Amino acid sequence: MPQGGFGGVDSLTPYRGLFFVVIMGLALIMPRGSDAGHRAIREGSPSTHETRLSLARAVSIAVARNLRMADSRLAVAEKEHRRREAFSNFFPSLSVQYTATADKYQQQISISSVNGQPAANNVQALSGIHPSRWIVRGDPPFNGIAPRYPYRIDPYRSFAVVATVTQPLFSGGRLLNDYKFSKLTVDYSALQFEVDRQDLVLDVYEAYYQMLQSIKLLDVANESIRALEAFRNRARAFYREGVSTQVDVLSAEGQLAQARIQRTQAATYIQQARAALNLLLRYPQETPTEIVADLSYQPNPYRIPDIYATAAVNRLEIRQANISVDQAISLIKSAEADLLPSVSVQVTGARLNDDWNVFDPEGNNAWGILCLLNWSFDVFRQRETVKEKRASQARAFVAREQLLEEIMTEVKQAYLDMVRSQRDIQDSRHAVEFRRESFRVSQEGYKEQVTTYIEVLDAQRQLAQAQNDYYTALIGYMINRAVLERRMGILGQ
Repeated sequence: MPQGGFGGVDSLTPYRGLFFVVIMGLALIMPRGSDAGHRAIREGSPSTHETRLSLARAVSIAVARNLRMADSRLAVAEKEHRRREAFSNFFPSLSVQYTATADKYQQQISISSVNGQPAANNVQALSGIHPSRWIVRGDPPFNGIAPRYPYRIDPYRSFAVVATVTQPLFSGGRLLNDYKFSKLTVDYSALQFEVDRQDLVLDVYEAYYQMLQSIKLLDVANESIRALEAFRNRARAFYREGVSTQVDVLSAEGQLAQARIQRTQAATYIQQARAALNLLLRYPQETPTEIVADLSYQPNPYRIPDIYATAAVNRLEIRQANISVDQAISLIKSAEADLLPSVSVQVTGARLNDDWNVFDPEGNNAWGILCLLNWSFDVFRQRETVKEKRASQARAFVAREQLLEEIMTEVKQAYLDMVRSQRDIQDSRHAVEFRRESFRVSQEGYKEQVTTYIEVLDAQRQLAQAQNDYYTALIGYMINRAVLERRMGILGQ
């Protein structure tokens, strides 16, 4: 009786080889899998110098790494394969068929005919192909019993290979217009790639500038906290000396708490903008991405009506709309081709044998040429199909005109937003200067007990608001300018 658990040691003997193979397989697979995982992490993680980015660097990384661009490239490749598929329709097509037949009785019909007539049976088709097949089995006295077919012919099985080459000669223009449609689809996808690139660039601009705006608002909040802490300390000193009341200290503490709340909000906005930027760059979300705080101001070079002409020339969506109209015309011509006959020629070659190797020298060859003319007279349906395509072409034309009007409206609105932000920059800069001086005067007056705490806190609040307005206007102008360039189709050029 075997000893040990699970049927004893002897019962495991047949599985030792299997266990050994499994263990060795795991030993060989695990290191490669781990190395591949680490390699993927290293390739997906940005290097140290890539965590501090300028705007141009962020745009280049996003265009190179973002999956939207990868999907657009694949879409172009997909349409290119379809174009080649349509182009292949101009060339002849080859069809090869191999059949093997075994029957209880003698084969009467071995293969289908080449020219529409049934082929002869095995004996008639194969006799005389080779000298050995002229010999008839059996002696003359026994012809009534012996089989009447040549030696080495098996009448109970047949093997045949048939090759057919079909070349279209006339299709009423369908093949040509189908190819034009596929080629226009490639052009449309190529333009869509550029459209997606400009949209991605605009998203990077917005995330970059939103992060920059949040950083500057955080600086304003920190400056307000420092000023309010200094005022609170002075108010406490005056309160201890009996110069001022406790209301001064409490008011300073209240406004200081609000400033700290604004600092927390600004820090949260920075994290949100960083998360959006990391997503566009395909960085891991916990990557400490930083940006170069570039607040250089460039005057607006765009004017009306030049912006409309620029948009009409550079907006890729307008070119796509033109392509859509051309595609609709190609579909009309393809539908009209169904009203005409189609002509093609077929060249068919066949080889029959009673052996699986049909190319054995004792096989039988046959060939033929067939001209086909096909003309469908379902005129009512086909004419309605043509009318449907013409209506679609008219809709494509209307959509193009409507798109052009919408683009010009978008350009005008983006221009107005940019001009408004540009005008606010100068006014906000002057407001910051006045509010800063007012706050300084209020602080000096409070030291001399000429002004009250209310005036100081109001001056500080107005200064912080003016600074927020300035940075909002400045960075808003940069964003609105990028939006205008996108509406004109020149962003990132």
